[in-house]
Amino acid sequence: MLALLNDFASYQSYLSSVVRFSSWWSNNCLHLNVSKTKDMCIDFRRNRTVISPIVINGEPVEQVDSFKYLGVMLDEKFSFTEHVAAVQKKSQQRLYVLRKLRAFYVDPLLLLCLYRSIIEPLNLLQHLLLQCTLLFL
Repeated sequence: MLALLNDFASYQSYLSSVVRFSSWWSNNCLHLNVSKTKDMCIDFRRNRTVISPIVINGEPVEQVDSFKYLGVMLDEKFSFTEHVAAVQKKSQQRLYVLRKLRAFYVDPLLLLCLYRSIIEPLNLLQHLLLQCTLLFL
C-alpha cells in the first residue's frame, strides 16, 4: 500500500480506503497475507507526522521506508538513489564476468552477445528511469 499524505483529511481518506480494500478481500472470499503486505507513506511536508501502523484483520502492517516493486526500488522520497546503486552493483558484477571471459580469449562476438543480453538491459532501464525523473522535475 502506498499513500501520499498532504494533510489530516488525506490520512483519513487513506484509512478509509484501507478498510474498503480489506473488506473487498473478505467479500470476494480471498485471504490477504498481512505478513507480506508493506505500507509506505510519502509525505513531502517539512513537519512530517508520525503515523500509527495500519491494522488489517487484527494484524499490524509493516511500515517501510523503501521497497522493491516490479524490479524498481521505491523510497519515501522518490529519489531512486537506492535503485541506481543496486543496478550499478549488478552491472559491475556482470562486467567482471565479461572481463574474466575476455582473459580466457573468448570470441569477441560471443562477448558482445553476452553484453547485449546481460548488461545492456540494465543500462536501458537506468536510462528510462533517468528520463522519467527528469520529466517530472
